[in-house]
Amino acid sequence: MYGYKIVDGKVIVDEQEAAVVINIFNGYLSGMSLRDAATNAGRPMVHSMVKCIISNFCYVGDDFYPAIVSRQTFARANAELIRRSEKHGGKKRLQLPPVYTEFEISEPEMHFDDPIKQAEYIYSLIGVRK
Repeated sequence: MYGYKIVDGKVIVDEQEAAVVINIFNGYLSGMSLRDAATNAGRPMVHSMVKCIISNFCYVGDDFYPAIVSRQTFARANAELIRRSEKHGGKKRLQLPPVYTEFEISEPEMHFDDPIKQAEYIYSLIGVRK
C-alpha cells in the first residue's frame, strides 16, 4: 500500500510516501485534477491510481494502518470526487467507499521465519464479518 511499509512485521508510515499522499489530498481539495494533484506532489500517476488513493479508507487509520490523513480531509476529498463525478454525468458510477467495522480472522495454519512473509500471511487471514 502506497504510503506504508512493513518493518518487523508491523505496518508503519513511510514518511516520504506519506508526504506525497498528503499532498495529493491537499492538491485535489485545492481544485487540481487527480493527475495534476499527483504530479504536483512529485509522483505523477494516472488518474485511476490517484482515485484509488483518495478513496482508500486505510489512509484515515485503523487497527492495522496508522493514519496519514484526517477523517475530515478524507471525507472532503471523497465528497469532492462525487461532486465532480456528478457534474460530469458519472452519478451512477461513483459512490462513497464502504466502511467496514467488523472483521474476523482465521486461525493461522502456517508459520514463516521471515517476519514480512508472516505478516503478509496473517493479514491474508483477515476477512469482513458478514
